[in-house]
Amino acid sequence: MPKTLPRLPGVRRDVRRSAVRAALAVTAAATLTAAGFTMASTGARAADGDVATSVLADLTISDVPAAGLDAFNGVFGTAGSPPNGGLDNGDLSDPSGVLNYLTVRGQAVARTNAEAAKNWAQAQASGFTLSLNERNFLAVGSLDAYAECIPAPIGPLALAYARTDSNTINVLGRQVPTGTTQIEVTGAELGAAGVSTATLTIQYDQFEDPSGGGYQPQSSARAGLDITISGVLRDEEGRELYNGPLIDVELGHVDVTCDGTTSPPTTPPPTSPPPTTVPPTSPPPTTVPPTSPPPTTIPPTSPPPTTIPPTSPPPTTIPPTSPPPTTVPPTSPPPTTPPPTRPPTPTPTPTKPGPTHEPDYGYGHGYGDH
Repeated sequence: MPKTLPRLPGVRRDVRRSAVRAALAVTAAATLTAAGFTMASTGARAADGDVATSVLADLTISDVPAAGLDAFNGVFGTAGSPPNGGLDNGDLSDPSGVLNYLTVRGQAVARTNAEAAKNWAQAQASGFTLSLNERNFLAVGSLDAYAECIPAPIGPLALAYARTDSNTINVLGRQVPTGTTQIEVTGAELGAAGVSTATLTIQYDQFEDPSGGGYQPQSSARAGLDITISGVLRDEEGRELYNGPLIDVELGHVDVTCDGTTSPPTTPPPTSPPPTTVPPTSPPPTTVPPTSPPPTTIPPTSPPPTTIPPTSPPPTTIPPTSPPPTTVPPTSPPPTTPPPTRPPTPTPTPTKPGPTHEPDYGYGHGYGDH
């Protein structure tokens, strides 16, 4: 089981790393000098004075014969831009032979840009695998590292991030988180025939300065991954064969600064004071009031205008055109002619009536026949 070790109190990561890397460099240099040859160019590193740099991979291997390791140091994928130097799409030519050990998966990116508005650096790859002794010694997932700095007058403002597809790496098949971790391995896993067992100490750092992935008020920014592996190698009797650094890998190191960057062109205020209008030394002309009396306004002598009434005739009232009233004759009835007056009819003298005889109108039986 990997064992994560606490960081020693009061010891900074960069101080520990610089000491380990210095030991690796001394070991590699001494070995190469003793071999009697000078190492070829380690790649196109960023020039001094660049305000934006990017290094996709920087590999150092110590000379450890017991572990089957030969000394090596080289870089792959570099870019650098001086102040206002514009875009550098990077050098991926690998003159030092890093790719003999390190496989870079996907598209490798190392580029920088320096302009008046901002400086930035970027490094990207889909993954990395370091092979030693025909073993996959180290594997790292995808990486996207970026740093940016904006100068005054808007800034200084800086941001940085180093993003991976996980926060772990793989060392000889073991998952290792960030921080310091110890693992126990065999010589067969290392590919070292004379080694029986080994204790490896892995220091894995994912750094972002400033942290948080957002802009912070500072004039520089950097990000990337640092992996340092040291080991104690033992033989079958448990005797120590080697105790020291094995490999050091820096991936996706991006670094920018606002120092030396020209701010966007602005119209500076004039340094000399503006011209001052000197008032005339002679007294201003004095307006002398006229000595003649002011003109008197004489009212007009003509009579005021007379309003003449209009000469048009007054309006004429036109009688209505309705027809005159028609006289309707009275509707009284015509005179009635009274009937002629007749003499009174004399009243007949009553006479005694005769016997009443009711005539017989039937045939057969008379009235009263029963």
